[in-house]
Amino acid sequence: MRFKNRLVFMLIAALAATPAVAWEHDFTRGLDLYSTTDNGATIRLVCDPNRVYGGTESMVLIVLGGDSDLTTMATLAFPDGQTITAPLVHGRLAKRDLAENVWHPILEGLRNTQRVELTVGDTTRAMNLGDAPAFTCI
Repeated sequence: MRFKNRLVFMLIAALAATPAVAWEHDFTRGLDLYSTTDNGATIRLVCDPNRVYGGTESMVLIVLGGDSDLTTMATLAFPDGQTITAPLVHGRLAKRDLAENVWHPILEGLRNTQRVELTVGDTTRAMNLGDAPAFTCI
């Protein structure tokens, strides 16, 4: 009996020590909103799958150290070697402002990997993204 209690305690302790990284999803005013936070950084994905706002309002929002109004260059480096650098304007990488050869690799990287190295200005954070849901952005 003591062995069982000790095993249960060890499992609970291990699970408590493991960070629960996962994308959260919400649906508001016709937009799908996805968000994940790790290591002092948050990546939010706003998708307009039904073209409620014309289909160009999809964007990636980046918050670093609590600052959501960042205007600088941002780089997302994925484990497969794909690196995307784009201008971050008031915390946004907006589909309407980016070429397709920049927007689509960002989406694919977020969809197909569980890690990203995010560099905003001079600050770099390694983020565990968790399993991505089926993002509705196109």
